[in-house]
Amino acid sequence: MKFKTYLPHPALREFVSTIAIYATDFTQDGGLSNMYRFVPTYQRFIMFYLEDPIKVQRVYADEFVTKSVSLTVGPLERAVMLDMGQKHLGIGVAFKPGGLFRLLNIHMTELHEQDFDTRLFLGSDIDDINDKLKEHISDWDAMIGIIEAYLLKKLHKLKPQNTVDLVMDNLVSHAGNLTIEQLAADACISMRQFERKCVERTGMSPKRYARLIRFCKAYHLKESHPSATWTRIAHVSGYYDQMHFIRDFKEFAGITPSILDEEELVNTIRLHGIMS
Repeated sequence: MKFKTYLPHPALREFVSTIAIYATDFTQDGGLSNMYRFVPTYQRFIMFYLEDPIKVQRVYADEFVTKSVSLTVGPLERAVMLDMGQKHLGIGVAFKPGGLFRLLNIHMTELHEQDFDTRLFLGSDIDDINDKLKEHISDWDAMIGIIEAYLLKKLHKLKPQNTVDLVMDNLVSHAGNLTIEQLAADACISMRQFERKCVERTGMSPKRYARLIRFCKAYHLKESHPSATWTRIAHVSGYYDQMHFIRDFKEFAGITPSILDEEELVNTIRLHGIMS
């Protein structure tokens, strides 16, 4: 497996956190599974799948559904299973809190627990981007340049950044370990206004968003360090006790930490570590 994470163009860093490319041929990568449990993340994504199409199975469905070449992923609170096919090449644009809202100007609750063909939001331009990406499929830097060039053209249409975006980004940098009262005060608005704006721009309440950030940081640590104990990870991630950690894990991942063993983590593509 190969992957590379890019810091976006300076003009994009206000609303894009990272752009990442990852690729693997599962027929050649001995022992690496093409099935991956993607647990919810605080980030919102626009994805491009340039080799085999990705298939998604949600917890309430019995079958996998084949997805489009470019996919916009809304706020998730439940894990999904991904079938990545045999030859996989993915490019992910990860947005900062409020970033996808600013690009699409769509209340994020309308995308809750869903993913959409990106053409529904950004039109036929996405077909042109997909064609250009496939023309440069062996040149990762060129593909990143194509995506950045498109996003740069969208800058003048972005919804303005506000203080809620800034303080929620600060919440991410503190791994979800700031009080909602402090965040509202830093945003210089009332608690009610802060909660309303947060739901609009992230798709969930600030308290729940903070819980999801903390859980994601913990899960990322485990993917990066499979041999680390869950007790140690919970402590480092800011959980006051093991029970709160297990509660969040069961709620967001759909399983208990004990079910996710070290061998399973080692033998998966570990997207959280790549996209974070």
